[in-house]
Amino acid sequence: MQIPWRAAPRAALSSPLTLLVSLVTALLLSFVVAAAVLHSSASGSAAVDYQQDRLCTDALHPSLESSLPQDQVTPFFDDVRKSVGDQPVLPASYTREARTDFGGKLTYAKFGFRPGATDHLKVLEGGGKDGLWVPKSITLTTDVQLGRRGMDGKLPPVTAIYEDVRDPLDPWWCAERQYVVPNTMRKDNDLVTSVVWLPDAASFDALPPSLAKVVDVSVRFPSAVPETVDQAADLLATGTARVQKYDDMGVRVMSPLVLPVENARETVANVRSAILPLTLISLLIGLAGVATVTVQWAQRRHTELRLLWVRGSGPAALGGRALLELGLPLLAGGLLGLGVAQLLLPVYAPSSALPPGTTPVAALAVLAVVVLSLVVTWATAAVRAHRVFQASTTGTRARRVLAAVPWELATAGLGVWAWLRVQDSGLATPVKIGGLPRIDAAALAFPLLVVLTTALVAARVARWALKASHRVSLWSKPAAQLAVRRLAAAAGPVTGVLLVGVLAVGTIAVGTSIAGSQKTALEVKSGMFTGAESVVRVADPVELPAALRGNSTVVGVSEVNDRMALVVDPATFRDGAFPHGLDPALLTRPLRVGTAPTGEIALPGIPKVAPTAHVTSFPKLGTAGWVVPRDLVEDPSDVGSWYVWSAKPLRELGDALSDSGITYRNGNERSRAIAGLPFLTIQWTFGFVAAIGAVLAVVAAIALLLAIEVRRRQNALSGAFSTRMGLRPSALLSSHLLELGALAAAAVVVGLAASGVSSGFAVPKLDPAPRLTPSPELPNVLPLMGATVVGSALVVLVAAWIAVRAVRSARMGELIRG
Repeated sequence: MQIPWRAAPRAALSSPLTLLVSLVTALLLSFVVAAAVLHSSASGSAAVDYQQDRLCTDALHPSLESSLPQDQVTPFFDDVRKSVGDQPVLPASYTREARTDFGGKLTYAKFGFRPGATDHLKVLEGGGKDGLWVPKSITLTTDVQLGRRGMDGKLPPVTAIYEDVRDPLDPWWCAERQYVVPNTMRKDNDLVTSVVWLPDAASFDALPPSLAKVVDVSVRFPSAVPETVDQAADLLATGTARVQKYDDMGVRVMSPLVLPVENARETVANVRSAILPLTLISLLIGLAGVATVTVQWAQRRHTELRLLWVRGSGPAALGGRALLELGLPLLAGGLLGLGVAQLLLPVYAPSSALPPGTTPVAALAVLAVVVLSLVVTWATAAVRAHRVFQASTTGTRARRVLAAVPWELATAGLGVWAWLRVQDSGLATPVKIGGLPRIDAAALAFPLLVVLTTALVAARVARWALKASHRVSLWSKPAAQLAVRRLAAAAGPVTGVLLVGVLAVGTIAVGTSIAGSQKTALEVKSGMFTGAESVVRVADPVELPAALRGNSTVVGVSEVNDRMALVVDPATFRDGAFPHGLDPALLTRPLRVGTAPTGEIALPGIPKVAPTAHVTSFPKLGTAGWVVPRDLVEDPSDVGSWYVWSAKPLRELGDALSDSGITYRNGNERSRAIAGLPFLTIQWTFGFVAAIGAVLAVVAAIALLLAIEVRRRQNALSGAFSTRMGLRPSALLSSHLLELGALAAAAVVVGLAASGVSSGFAVPKLDPAPRLTPSPELPNVLPLMGATVVGSALVVLVAAWIAVRAVRSARMGELIRG
């Protein structure tokens, strides 16, 4: 057995197109595998980022809260600093409200000290940092003046008046919300006040005992914000160990990262399990592409391989020859695929932050793929050499059996099983931050299995149709007849391109549709849950300031147990409420919403009316409740609570109310209303599905161009003869456009139809929050369809141009001699 080592590199350079196709195939294959590893790991980082954005930055590290006598506050802080070593510590201490004078009449006030507090306040008068900083709310209840010393001179002088801290809070205040934001909804309004800030810890310790009978303390540990699951877990573990001593002492330990870390790890597992089947399918398609390239190489090298065979080289040696020529492009493609996966990470992944060790794992996966590609290349070349030169009839029956096996029935069975899992997938999410639901990978695979089954059926039908196409007679339209004959002559490549094309189009459509439906569902469900873009509670049905007119409304809420009614102003409700397809005329009369009982309403502050009008859903109420026009309510104070709903962001809403002297509380906004991680998990999963579909589309385009290149001589010969016999150049171009256009059109139509049907059934079922309305709906697919048609048309035009150019540049004598 002789292995022709020295001739291989020179021979490889003689077929640059084959080398290029090998490199691109390996690049795409490696990209898919590397991207799957990187994407699943990045989803954990995205989950961490999403959850910590809903938490307080200073409280990510486990923190301490307690209530202590005044004389124990400083020793406690000193002990904490000593125990945690170099870890930064941010302590804070707050008294309870007590009767205080600031050099004038008595009022209620609470005092506090937190290092750096005055750097994060808006000064209205004064500004010296060597005295008391008094909130504006206290100036409304007593005659505070700069320079005065209260409590018979026992307090430091007042050196600044500042604007009360209010929602939404600056991140520096976030963890201290319960201490620094006054409860304006309390009935004893004279107790409502923000904190009077002392200049230093010594001044706090020197407060008169009557003002500091009980002191609430908090200790935060500012730390670097974690970007990955591992960093968050390390921060949680080290922080827990750091404060374990105080947990054993009975001090309250606040560890908000516990659930986010668990959820992030579960997100990684969910995404990885969901994308694994598609990655494996893509891997098989990519390896089949490597085998196809090797077959094409063998066809080009047939004469040389026969000569080597005659000289004694066996199938294994000829397979080695294929490795020598194609191995380097496959290896280079693998490295490039890994690099492209890293480079495009921000495009296809939900986060660009990767845990340590992710890239090496991706590199090992790429190495495994490259080794598999080399094995497939060697095996394909060796088997083809054996079949061509040793046993041309061996394996024919096996190939026929494999071709006859109805693989689509197996995938259809898996699809039915996946549909049953979709029906009982267990998707549900809590309104507040909590554990993730079980996200069933089999349920998520249902639409992809439908697309795969459809693609297999389309390929089989196409093979049958091409086999029977010899009965078609369209010689009155020679361009069409020639197109049909060329398709029939290349039934194998044609069905392969069709299969990959349907998979590509269907996968892109499924991924885009389901990811888009989850994004929209999260936005709409959040809006329907809060009722508006932002919501705050007010004490009474206030008059909206000028800045809020036209974009806000005042809504009353009366509820008992699980029964709720809204009191709305028909004239302004649609200005502030979340957009909802509701006839404005219906708001002028009582409404029954969804499954609410018929008959009279019996709720506090709501008149006895029996609504006759009915709507299926309503903002805030969902699918159960009542809506009553405000003019039917006799005494608004009897209604349980009042809110301002606004289309403006929460900060703008709060500023407008505060500038008008209107106190508010319990601010909420649509973006933080419900836990969206389950929605995002499905969105990230199918976003990757769409990315894989784009890769398959590139594979399909390359396969089409490669099929044209493999048949270059045959097409050139038949085209040249046809033109010599009178076929016009325009008819020749039309013939190739019909041939390739029919193939592309079939892939687009079948792929979009399969994705539309499967997504249409799956989207309403893949609802992480089914108790919130509305259910997910398919997004507008017209832009996707337009992009798919345009992309397919461009590929067809390029392929047809290549085929026609080959005919025009062909030399008849050389073709006949070849």
